[in-house]
Amino acid sequence: MKKYPLAAAIGLMAMGSVAVQAAELRFASGYPQGSITSDALGVFEERLDELSGGDVSVRVFELSLLNLRETPAGIRDGMADMGVVLTPYFPADFPHTNMVAEVSMSIELTERGSSQAGLVYTGAMSEFIFSECTECRDEFAAQNQLFLGSAATPPYSLLCREKVDSLEALEGKNLRTSGAQWARWAESVGANPITMSVNEIYEGLSQGVVDCSVQSTSELSVFNLFEVVDDITVNYPSGTFSGVGSANINLDSWRSLNEEQRQALLEATAVLSAEFSWGYEKGAVDNERTAEEQGIGLTQPSEAMVEKNREFIREDLKTIASAYEERYGIQNADEKIERFRELLGEWRERIDGVESSEELADLYWEHVFSKVDVSQYGQ
Repeated sequence: MKKYPLAAAIGLMAMGSVAVQAAELRFASGYPQGSITSDALGVFEERLDELSGGDVSVRVFELSLLNLRETPAGIRDGMADMGVVLTPYFPADFPHTNMVAEVSMSIELTERGSSQAGLVYTGAMSEFIFSECTECRDEFAAQNQLFLGSAATPPYSLLCREKVDSLEALEGKNLRTSGAQWARWAESVGANPITMSVNEIYEGLSQGVVDCSVQSTSELSVFNLFEVVDDITVNYPSGTFSGVGSANINLDSWRSLNEEQRQALLEATAVLSAEFSWGYEKGAVDNERTAEEQGIGLTQPSEAMVEKNREFIREDLKTIASAYEERYGIQNADEKIERFRELLGEWRERIDGVESSEELADLYWEHVFSKVDVSQYGQ
């Protein structure tokens, strides 16, 4: 028997009325309570209630309904109506989305350690997928879900069990990586890339399965890594984790909503994308301060490490397009990447001067989310 999502089940027409009843959507978050994501989802819940006048609400299940690896299939099959989808965990399912997410290290070439890299990438990814990448949208639809917005982290650092301050110190290290670009980078410096879900990092570091995790310092608090990290090589190797569907929704759930409900949900997801990415930026600053207070070292990469990194990024940009063309049959990959990098440049200018998550949400709404036609999108 086919399972229908909750929204479809409760979206019944009242007798003699054309109005869709109020809908409660189940949102699966693979992040723990009290995390940055948890805070962002709290704002999302409140804003959605306000915008819809109570006609649409979400019930968030934090690390209880589905974990991050289970979320795409759970949304597809109707176990949840919505959830956070990390596309790099599923390379064969979302190749077009992952291809542009993989060029994130290129930000290092022009803006080393930029504190706003994640905000820029969130805007560019959202605009690209909503407006320009039909293939990206088709990938989500093939999984019976719809993209409703992106999110991204600050530049990645090395969260380590011991100090890493030279290329020699990197050789032979087991590095947990969360995307193909960082795996290639790890190999370029003589380290061993290890694939591991974020939900497994604490155990991996505590048991010595990995020596360092390549991720943002924001996640020190998200996954309680203060207890298992002794030193951080800050903003190295850089690049943001941006293959994120911050609020993907089951297609049947979306179609069960009327246009006013969809509009409210879309505007609320603009807020979620802003809160998610702004929270991670702020969290990185706060966590680095806390790490220092707790005696965790904050190490700057050597000049040789930085230059080697830039050499890798320049060469890697030449291979990403050809790799995706060969492996996944993507056509005109070079042109797609070039266009996406143009969008990154446009969003660098737009983000300049933004001082709050509220201003950021307004910016995302004005330039991206408000342009989506809810009567046609996802139909």
